[in-house]
Amino acid sequence: MCSLPLKLRSKLSKTSDLISKALGGVQIFIERSLHLQSLSNDARRALIKHNMHITGSLNTHFIFRELDLYNNLIIMNASTALYNSDVMTLFVRNSNACDPNGVLIKIFIFVLIFSINCSIVTFDDQEDLRTMSSSINLIEIQNIYVTAFWKYLVYLCGFDGAVIRFSSMIKHVLNILYMAEIALNNATHNQMVDALIAQTERSLKIIN
Repeated sequence: MCSLPLKLRSKLSKTSDLISKALGGVQIFIERSLHLQSLSNDARRALIKHNMHITGSLNTHFIFRELDLYNNLIIMNASTALYNSDVMTLFVRNSNACDPNGVLIKIFIFVLIFSINCSIVTFDDQEDLRTMSSSINLIEIQNIYVTAFWKYLVYLCGFDGAVIRFSSMIKHVLNILYMAEIALNNATHNQMVDALIAQTERSLKIIN
């Protein structure tokens, strides 16, 4: 990025800030969650580490579409420079396929946050995954949000429609995971995600 002209570097910087804020928007939801506060310190840290990236990406897709940022030529050009045209094509396609109901998106974010793991699986010999899998509280919280999500879907569109819509949301998350895997080689994106996780841990007063 340092080798680029000053004007383009400025646009890239502003676009990176915008993406960072969209990724971090989900932090506002979870840091006020009494359910998250009820978990152990280790369980909270593990959830933030494994689930913030995907939930933040889902929030980013929704915000970009709601604000019609795809028609902002400056932002799209800078985003393409940050990632690449293939990634941005996938991003736009996936965002447009995102469910239009904002309430549904917010509930689903909580479903994902309290999942055991909705990230790309990587080996970490320093992490004890039993922290989450053995937490009875976590299972109870998962049930609350999944039940709320499903009942709201059935209320909106009936049983058959709920099945189709739920499946569509799962497919959307799988597409986000695919893009997250591509972004693993993007240093700028990784810095944004690491900063988001660190900031969320500080806001939740998670200590090592």
